[in-house]
Amino acid sequence: MTKFNEFNKDCDSFRNFNEAIRHDTTRRSYHYSLNVFMRFAGLDNYDELAKKDTDTIQKLLENWVISQKKKNLLSNTISTKLDAVELFLEMNKKIWYKKIVRKMLPDSDRIPGGDVPFTKEDLVRLKQVAKKPRDIALIDFLASTGVRPGCLSDPVLRLKHLEDMPHGCKAVKVYDGSRDGYWAFLTPEGTESLNRYLKWRKFNGEELGPDSVLFKTYENPHKKKDHLGADSVRQMLVNLLKFAGIERKKTKNRYDKAIVYGFRKRFNGILKMNNDVNSNIAEKLMAHKNGLDGNYLKPTREQCFVEFVKAITELTISDEARDKAKIADLEKEKSVLQKEVIPLSSRMRRTDAKVERLLKAMSEINPEYGKILEIRKSGPY
Repeated sequence: MTKFNEFNKDCDSFRNFNEAIRHDTTRRSYHYSLNVFMRFAGLDNYDELAKKDTDTIQKLLENWVISQKKKNLLSNTISTKLDAVELFLEMNKKIWYKKIVRKMLPDSDRIPGGDVPFTKEDLVRLKQVAKKPRDIALIDFLASTGVRPGCLSDPVLRLKHLEDMPHGCKAVKVYDGSRDGYWAFLTPEGTESLNRYLKWRKFNGEELGPDSVLFKTYENPHKKKDHLGADSVRQMLVNLLKFAGIERKKTKNRYDKAIVYGFRKRFNGILKMNNDVNSNIAEKLMAHKNGLDGNYLKPTREQCFVEFVKAITELTISDEARDKAKIADLEKEKSVLQKEVIPLSSRMRRTDAKVERLLKAMSEINPEYGKILEIRKSGPY
């Protein structure tokens, strides 16, 4: 039997399947799941599967679903694997009874795993055990943006996707060139960590330019296209979580705190629980397609940033950086008040001058007005 991952991809059936996949992350996942199914079915090449008749395909799919259920896999997990096989069959014009296969999936009424967000204390401990500049920058990046892990490589995030923003922040264009593209933002803390990491790369001899990748692997630091992918990020975080001693409760095959989505859950909660943040723009910052607003609401980068700024303090991890963020907030409030008070004070002085001129004129007619004028001049009126 053909070894895993050694199926010949140079055939029409596989090309049809591969051309239907849009994103690299999905492509890797679908290739893997299809190969798992091929091994289960005892097949040596993709064309062999594409030539099977309806009854044979139906039986293979039903038996495979049953085998996955025996492994106690969740319904969503099996369904995701099944998506890959079904896409292959659809792209090769095969007929089978899809509803029957899908009815065989286990119930999906279990309490889902990965629903607990990381806390600020969790992230403080992560940063304490992270010794490499890249790892610290990545922790702050995930905490600031709440992005999905696939955004690092689909397409690859590069320095040209960064833009400077007010208040010591940066904007990041995620999924650039795609209709799913949107702007995420880095807090001042995240910006500072990223700048330190980039400075470290320069110090180690790397020439940085617009096309330089944002996060690189350490194994080949001089390889231009050697970017950090989702799998590497997960493995790095798994190791740091162990070193930090952060407890994650496991139920079946899922943990309550997901490795990357724990950051995303925290980001979502902070934005949604802040009543000052526009809820529709919060959905945009999460890259959610929120009903009709998801299609018709197209806020600018600056409008999104205005809402992001309101959550900077809560998104910030370290207490020192939080204190800086609070001071910056107070300075902004002070500036706003000064802009309001100074014109008001000027208007009051002009009004007082008018009143005094009027009283002076009236005192020539009635001396009593002169007394009022003297009282005003002698102290606060």
